[in-house]
Amino acid sequence: MASKTTADDSDESITISFGCDYAKSSNAKCHGKSCENEISKGTLRLSRLIRNPFIPQSSTREEQLMPVYYHVPCMINYLRTGNEKKKRITDVTNDLQGFTDLKKKDQDRLKKLFNYEEKLQGNLSETSSTANTTYLEHDEQKKYWQISIENRSTKTKYGLLNEPDSDAIILYKEFSNQSEAKTYYQTKIKEKLKGGYTLKKQTGDTTNTDNLIGIKRKRASTPAKRTKKQATIATRKQPTRSASMRKK
Repeated sequence: MASKTTADDSDESITISFGCDYAKSSNAKCHGKSCENEISKGTLRLSRLIRNPFIPQSSTREEQLMPVYYHVPCMINYLRTGNEKKKRITDVTNDLQGFTDLKKKDQDRLKKLFNYEEKLQGNLSETSSTANTTYLEHDEQKKYWQISIENRSTKTKYGLLNEPDSDAIILYKEFSNQSEAKTYYQTKIKEKLKGGYTLKKQTGDTTNTDNLIGIKRKRASTPAKRTKKQATIATRKQPTRSASMRKK
């Protein structure tokens, strides 16, 4: 039985390697952030191998490591978040210990899943030609915040202006359709603008964000419309042409 480790999933330094196997019992719980349900016996599971604090350093490498288990979708979600430089699975055949011991159908499933993840991340990268990206900065707090959208997926990236890019925190999200992704994209930009961030750069199709960012400017430059009552009062106050001529 794998005990619940005290190490938090946000501690990127603790993952030594990754593994996969079939649950030998239903005792182990998933360490997914919003899961923690049991992993049923016989279910395909993925694991992060971390140092076991109860084993002395003089032991062999294998003895020093303990698995932290995840359902497959929960591991995907774990890998989509966190520090930019944290250890991730990039090649299932090489990165997952025990991969060759899996059934062929499960090997194919994992290959398909992680190939999709690689494609998703590539489509949302800084060098992508298909993603729309909005980059904001908070001058007082010396922070930056960036969001990219491509089809029904988004990538958020944020950090401090003076720290290395590799220390940034990232979050990949996938939605059921493009409309939901666009709504999330626009909502998050609105929240940041209201929180004191200012636009610094945009790439791709900026039509939607131009409308969002231009709201305050438009309201400030457009004169307020007079009510019917205000217009009537203003007209009464202005002297007529004939009255003006009589005074002359």
